[in-house]
Amino acid sequence: MDATCELIIDSLDEEPIGETDHFTWFITDIGIVALFKREENLETYSSNVESEANKLALDISKEEREYLIINEKQLFLFY
Repeated sequence: MDATCELIIDSLDEEPIGETDHFTWFITDIGIVALFKREENLETYSSNVESEANKLALDISKEEREYLIINEKQLFLFY
């Protein structure tokens, strides 16, 4: 596992900054993580992530988005 993955996994043990319908949200040392709550297709999550971020007053529209699977957890990393 690389350093980026380790930082993300460590951050998932912290208190989340919020929850929405499809995601649990975390702040990490490298960005914002939207952890998928359930197993649905990637398109469903991709289409919902920005509107759900707005519900938590997070503006991720200009951030780079990366889809990752770490230890069987699916997530988006915004940086």
